[in-house]
Amino acid sequence: MSAKSFIGEIETTARRFYAEVMRGEVNDANVRGFLRAASQIEELWQQADEKITVLIAQGTPVWRAYAQLRYPLAFLRAARGYQMFVHELLAADAASDPSTAGYLPRVTYDQANALCHQIHPTLQRAVTALNESEYVPDLALPLTLEPRIEAEGQMCPLPHLQGMIAAAREMREWAAGLLAQYSNALTHVQHVPSDIQAHVQRLHSQLAQADAQLRFGVDLVGQVSQGQATPELHEEAENSLWSALQRFFLLNQAIAAPEFFQTKTANATFSAPGITSKQYRNQRIHPEDLWRLAAPSARSELRGTPFGRREMNELCSKMHQTLPAEAQRYLDETEAALGRGEIAQIAAMANCPFEPLYHANRLLIITGVQVPAGHEFHWNFHQNRLEASPRFKRTQGWEECEE
Repeated sequence: MSAKSFIGEIETTARRFYAEVMRGEVNDANVRGFLRAASQIEELWQQADEKITVLIAQGTPVWRAYAQLRYPLAFLRAARGYQMFVHELLAADAASDPSTAGYLPRVTYDQANALCHQIHPTLQRAVTALNESEYVPDLALPLTLEPRIEAEGQMCPLPHLQGMIAAAREMREWAAGLLAQYSNALTHVQHVPSDIQAHVQRLHSQLAQADAQLRFGVDLVGQVSQGQATPELHEEAENSLWSALQRFFLLNQAIAAPEFFQTKTANATFSAPGITSKQYRNQRIHPEDLWRLAAPSARSELRGTPFGRREMNELCSKMHQTLPAEAQRYLDETEAALGRGEIAQIAAMANCPFEPLYHANRLLIITGVQVPAGHEFHWNFHQNRLEASPRFKRTQGWEECEE
């Protein structure tokens, strides 16, 4: 081993110890891997733009050309929004303390990781929409920016807020550019339908409202950075920035699709059909709390047993004593679907937390994921995602936690 590599190894070990042990941060390699895997976004976007150009050249009105590509555009713009948000979170954290480069505070890592998991399925839908002329989305559009991850019981780090500001500003400039491109294309048309003109006006109104929310959040973060903000103001800053991000995120998708854009009040807010308005946040949990996730049969047979306690303790540790926001949404949506008779509980999963296995009586969308009629599904608490299959394999007994 050369002296140079030996010294480099020592520095790496020291940085890891400082970040993980002293500061409780998490290695960001997983997040950066997801970002690298999203490199095809620009290529797919170019394909969509080229198709719009061809349609307009063939005499298709601008608004109809955009409308024909509204589904791939919506998915591509959403995927880029996720990517942009994650990139800015990482950049802000790296700039705040170069000595912990490669590591993130837990809340920043969880937020970035959650958004990264949205990128791949969104890109898959974009590819399908680009290549199928009769494509029909399998989930409600526009997509909403979720899940929102917060630091449980404490204020999130200042670099996290600064990353949110940077992401909002990037998304804002991008939204303004797309809106200007669309508006400029319409100026070359002699007769623009009144509903399209009204749609453009609403988009400008939404942009102005998002700008106001962003400005308010930025001003509050300024007080936070000077140590002048109370916990309430800190929370308000984060809420305002998230609201601005959501508006910009939805605005980008709705530019090409007036039907994505609905007004609920005189202030014109976006509405995503099929998406609950409840705000979910990560919750701190203890091993005993996991029994409420288990099927009744598991609770009656395993609760209070050495095996049951050991398995729940292990899973709670793997989950970092946190019940993710998306899992909470799944629990609420399945409870509602069960009450409506749309699903039926048919078994319990063999691995902890021994959650119910459901049968879909009709086509469903649970947490934004389509579950075909007749399929079985459950929430994988180890990987924090919904899993569905025509039929899961059966076993005769309870099994240990997944590795």
